[in-house]
Amino acid sequence: MQRYLPLLSVLLIVTYGLYNAKTKKETKKRSQPENTYTQHLKEHHTSHAREELLQLHTDTYIQHYIIRVINHGSTLLRFKKDEIMEGGYAPKEDAHKIACYVMELSGKACPTPYPADAAGFYTSVCGGCHGNDGKGLGGTYPDLTQHPLLGIQHREELLRSKVAE
Repeated sequence: MQRYLPLLSVLLIVTYGLYNAKTKKETKKRSQPENTYTQHLKEHHTSHAREELLQLHTDTYIQHYIIRVINHGSTLLRFKKDEIMEGGYAPKEDAHKIACYVMELSGKACPTPYPADAAGFYTSVCGGCHGNDGKGLGGTYPDLTQHPLLGIQHREELLRSKVAE
C-alpha cells in the first residue's frame, strides 16, 4: 500500500487541478458583466451615440456612471490594465451614497439627496486607493476630482469614433 501512496497522491492532485481549472473557467465566463450597450445595438440595430454624447456630462449621467463602476467595475470602459477596478468593493445599496460623495468631491451636484454619512462610506471603501480627497494618491490611482472623470473621457472618445463612422 505504501508504494502506491505517491502515485495516488499525484493522481489526486492532477484530478483536482483539472476539476478546478474547468470550474474556474466556467465561473469566469458567468461572472463577466454583459456589455449592455453592445446588447442594445444587437436588439435595436441602431446606435444612440449622438444622444449619449449630449447627456455625457450631465450630473445624472455621471451619477449613473459612478454607480455602475462601483457595482460592476471598470473592465468594460476600455481602460488600460493598470487602471481597471473590480466591482463589488462596496455593497450595492451604498453605491448611491458613494457616487454622490464622489460627485461632490469633483464640484458636481448630486441629482438626488444622500445621507450625511456618505463621506464615511467613501473614506472606508474608496479612500484607501483614491485618497480621502479623491485625488488618487499622487497619481497612483485615478483622480476622482478631475473634469471629466477618466471613464467619461474614454466613453466620449468611443462615442465620438462611433459618430464619425
